[in-house]
Amino acid sequence: MTPVVIYPSRLRVSLLLVGSVLFVAGGIWLLRHPIPGDEFMGWLSGWASIVFFGAVGLFALGRLVSRKPAITIDLTGITDNASGLSAGFIPWSDITDAQIVKFQQQKFLGVSLRNPKDYLAKASPFKRMLMKANSSLVGYVINIPRIALPVALEEVLAHIERFRQAATDAPRM
Repeated sequence: MTPVVIYPSRLRVSLLLVGSVLFVAGGIWLLRHPIPGDEFMGWLSGWASIVFFGAVGLFALGRLVSRKPAITIDLTGITDNASGLSAGFIPWSDITDAQIVKFQQQKFLGVSLRNPKDYLAKASPFKRMLMKANSSLVGYVINIPRIALPVALEEVLAHIERFRQAATDAPRM
């Protein structure tokens, strides 16, 4: 079977970069023009916007420069590089299920793991914290966002099911 390789949508990543630059600019504007009577909230909002959307912008810029696939699906497993919280390579033996989930009008492909703590342990402390937050919100440690892909999540899920079944049916050596 030929591996399925899905690259990120350059248009969506470009829009993400433009949006993050606008939010960083808005954060800078809040710092330079404090809200009269509530300077602390303006300061806090400004810095939060700069830090968060600055990180998003750096991620988007990196995705535009790098032509690394967002997802690769083959007989060995899934390689997830679709978001800033990507898990990397996940062998089929670690995957128990995959489902499309919706959270606040956003669709994700949630991947259930046999040993989620192993994947959390490999992540940096900040990434681990965000992955745990995602897990508590949508029920999955690994979440592949629809917005990162140029194809429907239903299509990705169908590829996952096909390859997972083929890997299960393959003779062991």
